[in-house]
Amino acid sequence: MNKVLCLVALLFAGVANATIISGDFRTESDLPYCCFDAGPLVYENLNASVGAGNELDSTDLLSNDSGWFGGSVFIDLDPTTNIVTLSSQDNLDFEVFTAFISNIVFDAGESITGLSWISGNLTDIAVPEALSFTANSIEISYDVGSGNDFFYFTGTQAQFQIETQSGSVAVPAPASVLLLSLGLLALVGRKRYHA
Repeated sequence: MNKVLCLVALLFAGVANATIISGDFRTESDLPYCCFDAGPLVYENLNASVGAGNELDSTDLLSNDSGWFGGSVFIDLDPTTNIVTLSSQDNLDFEVFTAFISNIVFDAGESITGLSWISGNLTDIAVPEALSFTANSIEISYDVGSGNDFFYFTGTQAQFQIETQSGSVAVPAPASVLLLSLGLLALVGRKRYHA
């Protein structure tokens, strides 16, 4: 029985997602379809350490050549869950918004294998987010498209899950590990009962 409990403990120890140590964080908000456009409003924080609050916030303004008001979106990346939270700080109008996290550094040998929406929407008209990723970067964008109206930021949050794997073995989901553990415990209990 002690051997089975040790095996279960080891399985749960492997459930933790790959830890992200640092990355380059950037957002761009713009009105390219309707207006004179000298360039997007850009926030950027390069080689930012992950885990101590927002990795991108109002202190990271890089440029605003068009003089846009609003469009400030903070990025928080939780290194224990790999959940990205985008928090819009205003409710002003834009036509495109993109959040980038690139040059992501993991604790050891991991790579990104997926990116999915969890909850929330940054836009008042529910513009669908376009998600893309590489082995060490993600991109989340909202675009109303040429000829369409603008959207307003909602002043709320949207969350996204980064999925990772190490080498050729995927990081196991907590639910599957729990089922496997319960199965092992049931087998041990049955074996003791029949002994």
